[in-house]
Amino acid sequence: MSRFFFVQIVAFGVSWFLVRREWNGAWVLWLALQALLALVMARMLRQPRWWLPLHLMFFPALGLLWCLHWPRYVYGGIFGFLTLVYWSTFRTRVPLYLTHRASLETLMQQVAVRRPRLFADLGCGTGTVLCALAERFPDARFVGWEVAPLPWLWAKWTTRHLPNCRVHFGSFWHQPLHAYDMVYAFLSPVPMPELWRKAQNEMNAGAWLVSNSFAVPDVQPWQVLDEGEPMPLYVYRCEA
Repeated sequence: MSRFFFVQIVAFGVSWFLVRREWNGAWVLWLALQALLALVMARMLRQPRWWLPLHLMFFPALGLLWCLHWPRYVYGGIFGFLTLVYWSTFRTRVPLYLTHRASLETLMQQVAVRRPRLFADLGCGTGTVLCALAERFPDARFVGWEVAPLPWLWAKWTTRHLPNCRVHFGSFWHQPLHAYDMVYAFLSPVPMPELWRKAQNEMNAGAWLVSNSFAVPDVQPWQVLDEGEPMPLYVYRCEA
């Protein structure tokens, strides 16, 4: 995440230099220029695509909060809430992504075809996928892991009435995958190479890894579902 703040700080300095000399007092223009410079620098440095809107909104959002003059405890509450939602995002570089309804329908079709006995959702978020699949396929078992406290609590609550579904608090990286017939992940480009190595080392031959939106670099997927859509599903078949 140091690369993110490097871009923000450089854009801050350059925009402040320009505003101070040309647009003295025009703080709105300063924030807009800073956001634009941060976006351009991030593109030039080929930073992850999901960082681009963060670069664009980071300092303008800070400026808006500063103008609102809220009490300090409000800012503390907002920070605490975001921390409980996103938790280790700055370390893992995996934000909270929610599976789109169209992607969920496509995934349901794959589960109906492949009929896995044991399905894992790596980073299950609020449990939307697990809840829908467990209700649709009562004969299969569904397991998810989530490290962020609030999404985990939400997932536990929404799946509480499903006997074939379990949601665990913690990182999936420490969990073996050999028992699972199908594994689903909606992470980010950063951990995909490591996830593929984990799947190859631990999953049985014939098991399936399905990644929402993010392909494994330099690995040909067995199938691409919803190709051309904003959120395609990349299907990989483990051979080991």
